Amino acid sequence: MKHRVEHLFLAPFLLFLAFFELYPLTNMTVRSFLDETSQAFTLRYYLNIFTQPHYVTAIRNSLLFASACSLVGAVAGTFVGYIAVTLPRNQRNFLLSLYSLPLTLSGLVVAFAFIVLLGRNGVLNLIVQRLFSLPRDFYFDIYSWPGLVVVYSFYQVPLMTLTMAAVFENLDRSLLEASRNLGAKPWQTWRYIIIPILAPGFLAGLSIQLAGMLGAFGTVLALVGGAKNLLSIQIYYHTSESTYNLPQAAALSITLIILIGCVLYALSRMEKKLRPGG
Repeated sequence: MKHRVEHLFLAPFLLFLAFFELYPLTNMTVRSFLDETSQAFTLRYYLNIFTQPHYVTAIRNSLLFASACSLVGAVAGTFVGYIAVTLPRNQRNFLLSLYSLPLTLSGLVVAFAFIVLLGRNGVLNLIVQRLFSLPRDFYFDIYSWPGLVVVYSFYQVPLMTLTMAAVFENLDRSLLEASRNLGAKPWQTWRYIIIPILAPGFLAGLSIQLAGMLGAFGTVLALVGGAKNLLSIQIYYHTSESTYNLPQAAALSITLIILIGCVLYALSRMEKKLRPGG
C-alpha cells in the first residue's frame, strides 16, 4: 500500500513527460513521413536532407561548429577549473558563482551584449583601433564563424569549468603524492595519473556541450540570422518563414535528434572505456 501511494507522486512527472515530450516527438515523427498535400506516406523529406546540398552543408556546419565551440570550451574550462581548485575555498566559491551567471542569461541578451562590445562599432573594437591607430575596417568580426565560436565560449567555458572543478576537487591527492615520492616528473604525473583519471569527467562534460551546441539557435539567429547555414536555422525557417514546410522541418528535427543521440552514444562508449576497469 505504501509503495502504491509513493507511485502516485510520479503521476505529475509521467503526465508531463507524456504530454510535453512523448506526444510532440511522436507527432513530429509521424508528420515527417506524411506528404504535405496528399498526406500519403513518403520518404521524400528524408531523401531531401541527404541529397540537397544546402541540407548536407547544414549538417556539416552544425557538426564542425559544435565541435569547435565544445573543444574551446572544454580546454579553457578545464584550465579554469584546475585554477579554481587551487584557490582558497572562499575565492573558489566566489569564482564558481560568478561563472554560473552566464548559464542563466538569455541567448538574445548575450547576442546584443556582444554586439555592443565586439560589433563593427563595438566598444572593444573602437578601443583597439584607437590604441594602435588601426583603420576603421580592421575589427574583430563576431558575425564570422570564429566570432560565433568566441560568443558561444561565453556559455561553454563556464559550463565546463563547473564540471571540471568538481572533478579536480575529487581527485585523490594521495596518488599525486605517491607519484612525487616515486620520483615522477610533473609531465609524467599528468600523463600517467591525472589525465587518465580526469578523462571520463572531461568526456562527460564534452558530451553535455556537444549536445547543446548541435542545437544552438537563439544567439546565432540574433547575430547573423540565416547568414550561417546550421541545421537548427533550417528547422526555424521551415516553420516560420515563406519556406514554410512542416513535414520537412519535422524530418530535419528527427535528423538532429538522431545526430545528437549518435554523438552522445559515441562519447558515452569512450567514457566507459576510459573508466578504471573499462
